Amino acid sequence: MKKAAAVSRPVRRTERMRSPGAPAGSQQRRGVGIVDMMRQMEGEGRRAERAVVQAILADLDRATRSTSRDVASRAGVSEPTVIRLARRLGCSGFPDLKRRLTQDLATARMFVFSANAVTSQDTEALVGQVYEATAQALAYGFAQRDPKALEEAARTLNGASRVFCMGTGGSSANMALEAENRLFRFDIHVTAIIDSYRQRIAAAICSKNDALLIVSTTGRPRALIDAAAIAREGGASVLALTHPASPLAKAASIVLPLQIPDNDRQFEIPNRSRYAQLYVLDCLATLVGARRQSVSGPKLNRLRSSLLQLHGTIDSQPIGD
Repeated sequence: MKKAAAVSRPVRRTERMRSPGAPAGSQQRRGVGIVDMMRQMEGEGRRAERAVVQAILADLDRATRSTSRDVASRAGVSEPTVIRLARRLGCSGFPDLKRRLTQDLATARMFVFSANAVTSQDTEALVGQVYEATAQALAYGFAQRDPKALEEAARTLNGASRVFCMGTGGSSANMALEAENRLFRFDIHVTAIIDSYRQRIAAAICSKNDALLIVSTTGRPRALIDAAAIAREGGASVLALTHPASPLAKAASIVLPLQIPDNDRQFEIPNRSRYAQLYVLDCLATLVGARRQSVSGPKLNRLRSSLLQLHGTIDSQPIGD
């Protein structure tokens, strides 16, 4: 069960309680994935619930993108039957079941990929490995999404007088720059800072109406933790896209949780965390853009008109990308 918090406290995902009607001990069987639990139910229970299990197992990827009504239609049962099955499996509802399915799929893909400890020198096999790493990162990002934290973060950015985007090192620094690129077109006063000295200065001049958006894979760089603490002392909000159990997460007002396991043996393949970071940033930027349509809409139209003068009309042309 997730609990939204005020900006002064981190918004975190808490452990789910066992739902009414869930089988005793279902939450305690942490070593058994949701897919394995459903496979065990294929030959047990009511016929209608078995039909739902079979419909889900027939195409797991499709199930993660379906509504409870879609699954009910494929199984030939009522929608409440799908929801009852989800609760029997220890989930709070069908959305929770889909999240756990996504996690199972991501884990399965991770083990398939990690079993190959040597990066292939065959081009076709190599591009497949890189694609698989990308797909895994996106699956992890999707499985860990926290809608309430995203909503709170979007509301904070939309109302901030100034936003400072911060990161350090490789992917996190690039994501800070990308966050600036996403937000400035919505007429937000945003600046990306990747120099640790300037990060500290920016944090020190922050006040109640300012916000920091910090990206860090590990949540351990001292400069970012210090910047978060200094900014909060001045009353600013601190949004952290980071490992949920990290020191940076503890220092933040709002946590956008992201933990991506990596296989250090395959150092030739670039760190895949940035794909998941980009996914979360795009979700956040889209939410902010939706909130600012009345303010930024006319300016975005003028922006597009200005770009058209450079290269004319192009089909499906993005705004400034």
